[in-house]
Amino acid sequence: CGGLLKSSSGGIVTSPNYPSHYGNNEVCDWLITVPVGSRIQLTFDSFNVQYDHDFLNIYDGASACASPLRRLTGSHPVNITSTSNVMFLRFTSDEILTAQGFQLSY
Repeated sequence: CGGLLKSSSGGIVTSPNYPSHYGNNEVCDWLITVPVGSRIQLTFDSFNVQYDHDFLNIYDGASACASPLRRLTGSHPVNITSTSNVMFLRFTSDEILTAQGFQLSY
């Protein structure tokens, strides 16, 4: 799961198996790149992950070493905007319960 997403017109990111439940012990990384001078806005169409155990971490740059923007869990996401043309997402799930996951647009 995951991948490199380059776009000038946006796209969609979903958790593994969405809209069915994602699996246990998932680690998925996405790198989103848009044209220089543009910013990335994430808008959540759906978000439901196991609260405080499964997470979508969003970073303002090209890797998990970049500045963290938000760590999302549960079912109440907020829209997020990058400061540059690059954003890194990492979804992780634990070994216990799963949920429907998420779909977002950028």
